[in-house]
Amino acid sequence: MIEIDGRQLALADIAKVAAGGMKVTLTPSAAERMAASQRSARATALMRPVYGRSTGVGANRSVTLDATGTGADTHGLNLLRSHAVDAGRSLDRETVRAMLVIRLSQLAAGASGINPAIAEALVGMLNQDALPEVREFGGIGTADLPALAGTALTLLGERPTMGGSLISGALDGWATEDALPFISSSALTVAQAVLGHQKLAVLLENLTLVSALSFTAMSGNPEAFSPEVARASDSPAVADMATTLHGLVAGTGVPARIQDPYSLRTLPQVLGAVSEELAALKLLLDQLVVAGHENPLVFGSDADGSNGVAHHGLFQMTTLARRVDALHLALGTACATNLRRIDLLCDPSFTGLHRFLAADDAGQSGVMMLEYVAAAAAGLMRANAQPASLQTVVLSLGAEEDASFASLATSRLDSTVQALTTMTAVELVCSARALRMQGREPSEFSNPRLRRTLETGFTLPAASQDRDLRPDVDVASKLVLLPALGNNIQEAGTGELG
Repeated sequence: MIEIDGRQLALADIAKVAAGGMKVTLTPSAAERMAASQRSARATALMRPVYGRSTGVGANRSVTLDATGTGADTHGLNLLRSHAVDAGRSLDRETVRAMLVIRLSQLAAGASGINPAIAEALVGMLNQDALPEVREFGGIGTADLPALAGTALTLLGERPTMGGSLISGALDGWATEDALPFISSSALTVAQAVLGHQKLAVLLENLTLVSALSFTAMSGNPEAFSPEVARASDSPAVADMATTLHGLVAGTGVPARIQDPYSLRTLPQVLGAVSEELAALKLLLDQLVVAGHENPLVFGSDADGSNGVAHHGLFQMTTLARRVDALHLALGTACATNLRRIDLLCDPSFTGLHRFLAADDAGQSGVMMLEYVAAAAAGLMRANAQPASLQTVVLSLGAEEDASFASLATSRLDSTVQALTTMTAVELVCSARALRMQGREPSEFSNPRLRRTLETGFTLPAASQDRDLRPDVDVASKLVLLPALGNNIQEAGTGELG
């Protein structure tokens, strides 16, 4: 059970809920915080106009709602219905669950003024796994209005769930004062960033281990990772990566060269840059998953009468767009050196083996085509590295004249994860094959992590005759997504390949 208190929510816990089967609950303090926020919003609306409560939205912000007529009773529903349109492919259940738990956490922060009963309905939706269907096109990085409006309609029983059923009895209706506060969030965009971050963090750790295997197979020179180099580094992340790599490859063999190719020698810089951007993104996401960024922001206290709202632009996910763009740029650089290591592993002058790690030099292709597979994945990663934050748009009769397109940046993360998974898997297949053909044994390695990584690599098929390598890549792809590569060999189902 994951407790939602509106104060902190671990990214790992979001991933657990997103994976399915993990229940959530609201803490009493979160419920009271939301109730206090609701009282504050209502008190303020009696004294001054409040966007979305007593006015229309977007270009209709100058339209005053009739607070006494029947129109006031239906405006909230009309807002939800009109804003629920989205298009494109349906998003997976993992992403939708992550969106819901993040929205719940944001509401629990107590800055929306929303009815706490809506948050409780979200808890029920998550725990029953009665998920709304959310499609890919709708958000532009200024709040995920269609995704959340559609969620509201699903809670009301107006739209079917992803399973095709209708929710009944969750809510009796939806007041106007609760409509905009519910949809004024970038929970879907943040969810995609969280899930991408969690998977990429695992991949970076395993890519580091696999890179060390390649370094060993090509008898790299560890001077590039020495303590002296680490101390001279221009970034703590680069220094840490140099220290990690030095520990992994220490004592693995005699260097073959005074100076290695960049794909080996600059590993601390390349992987350190990815590590640095992942850390920066995590700091931001830790804040966003508990941030009350609804517009308007509700604040105040019944105790001192300081009730109020502040109209703002915090929903503009500019910082998130820049952070994800920076991560994509770092990964786009890393994939170039990853691809080059795969190329060098096919080169006899670096491994002392046959071309393409083939069984002989009589024309067999060995792992030749794996380089093409990796290159296709690298092409996608480089395309994803084109900055989304450079885009903008003018909408709603000019009332909204900018957009962060953070939603575009985060939506690319899933394909980036898939591409990096493929590239890391290909490098694992090639490096493990090279070390096996060189007659190396895990017992030779003093570093336990590198030893376990090679043991894992050696669970892949040993046959070097030309054959279909798709099964090798499939299994390796599962392995490189496991936390701490080599610790849970059987979880990837490698036994079937023997």
